[in-house]
Amino acid sequence: MKNLQRVAIIGAGVAGISCARALKASGKLVTLFDKSTGPGGRASHRLFEHWGADHGAQYFTAKRDLFKKEVNTWIKAGVIEPWLGKIVSINKKQITEVDNLGQRYVGTPNMNSLAKYLAGDIPVMLSHTISKIAKTEEGWMLVSKEKGQHPKSFDLIIIAIPPKQAESLLGSQFQSLSEICANARMLPCWTLISFFDRPIALPFDGAFVADSPFSWIARDNSKPGRSDSETWIAQANHEWSKKRVEMTNYQVESELVSEFEKISGQPCKLYQSHLWRYAKVENPQDQYFYLDANQNLALCGDWFIESTIEGAWTSGYKLGNAISAMNAAS
Repeated sequence: MKNLQRVAIIGAGVAGISCARALKASGKLVTLFDKSTGPGGRASHRLFEHWGADHGAQYFTAKRDLFKKEVNTWIKAGVIEPWLGKIVSINKKQITEVDNLGQRYVGTPNMNSLAKYLAGDIPVMLSHTISKIAKTEEGWMLVSKEKGQHPKSFDLIIIAIPPKQAESLLGSQFQSLSEICANARMLPCWTLISFFDRPIALPFDGAFVADSPFSWIARDNSKPGRSDSETWIAQANHEWSKKRVEMTNYQVESELVSEFEKISGQPCKLYQSHLWRYAKVENPQDQYFYLDANQNLALCGDWFIESTIEGAWTSGYKLGNAISAMNAAS
């Protein structure tokens, strides 16, 4: 692993951005590629005319010292704040307040503010769906559906997208990495994003729900920095979502809205839905990343150890530092 100066990272979610920052700190020339119109992956926010909501990751906690230290820098930078909303659990209509054993944090003024801050001045090629990677004498070449072949070559490629998508990109030519991706099982999550023309009289701001199609509901406007519009997120549980993973938004929305209105007690004025096809890893791996030093090809993401913001950040951070250490030692 020598002279790996030019690095392409496919996927500008928290894992990809974390890896990019670690590599840039060691002097690498890093370019991020993402199919979306903005960075963040599931650390996302959907904005409408006068309202919006975090429809992916709802909040995050910090369990390990390494991540706690990083979180403190984000607090000082003003891009995250604690979410002090009342969190409960609901089981058979019985509401029980949840012990706040660890602080919950959210991006401000919305969840993807954190990703935008972390990306900083790292080049991010948005609306680039990478459809092909190829190794040439000049280095790695990338082809996107939107722009065709990228004009620059790279010494190293890091794939920081869901395993099913990574497997498709790798194909049979990189068998060891493809097998790792194929063995990872991801669970889906249908999400309802809803707006109400008056406040909902529920005695909580977030709830873990049992005995319902939903596993989580939250009053998004209770988070710091949000608008006053009454907006709620309702995320279906994985089993319910698996049964409907091939359905369209139009087909699923009537069910989602009906079930949520049973909880809210009033009709949604406006709503949309989103399917997170790869929301959570069902069978966590035993490592934070995978690096093929012979091919100059690597994988990272929240599907390795833990499908959380902390898991994503740690995966990218550890991979970036491992590459920098190997490069320095060669």
